[in-house]
Amino acid sequence: MSSLQFGSWEIGGPRHYYREGIIIKTVKRVLPVGKILDVGCGTGSLALKLARQGYQVVGVDISESCIKITKNRVKEEGLTKSVTVSIGSATKINLPDNSVDCVIAGEVLEHLKDDGAAVCEFSRVIKPGGVCIITVPADPSQWNVWDDMAGHVRRYTREDLERLFKSHKFRFEYIRYWGFPVMRIYHKLLGIPWAKMTVKRQGLDGENLDTITKIGLSGLTTVILGNIFRFDDLFARFPWGIGIVFVAKKM
Repeated sequence: MSSLQFGSWEIGGPRHYYREGIIIKTVKRVLPVGKILDVGCGTGSLALKLARQGYQVVGVDISESCIKITKNRVKEEGLTKSVTVSIGSATKINLPDNSVDCVIAGEVLEHLKDDGAAVCEFSRVIKPGGVCIITVPADPSQWNVWDDMAGHVRRYTREDLERLFKSHKFRFEYIRYWGFPVMRIYHKLLGIPWAKMTVKRQGLDGENLDTITKIGLSGLTTVILGNIFRFDDLFARFPWGIGIVFVAKKM
């Protein structure tokens, strides 16, 4: 089996919807206004939501297909003055030093062999006093077939993240966990069995990904489940979730 290579299809569904909601709340908490770099912007769902909230957004992604889709969406929504996107990677960002107030990297670092190189690049482009907001999978003991399929290199603990960011001129500001208990049950009963079935029946050869990733993209299903997942907010301070939201400030 080859691992899933992100880039040319729609990523969505209730989990994605809920996680982006947490990111936006976190941004509002730490940065009322400013310029944001969305690393791994995909097909632009978060960048567009941030622009609607009044932020200036720069998006980068390694996929030409994703960038093309995002540019079209930006144009369709009349947000060309608020959002610009281009090809780029987490470890090589085509922006000047100290040029953004915030970097967001949602579900990015776990795919990189050298996550330190990415955090170093984030530190370069963020202004002094600016913030970095990331989401990553939590707890190495939770590793499962989903991680294999998604091409993850690692899962993280709080200590891992604090050590990583401290070594690149950041200081810890805030952490919360997401995905317990409701989403963890959802993931165990539906997500993992689906991943096992996909691997067994189809594998991941790069040709059937559009079909595979359409599962769970129903708008009604996404909104209903995404809002049910908000029950998990009651447990955000406990390290029991499937994911982490981590905020660090550049010194």
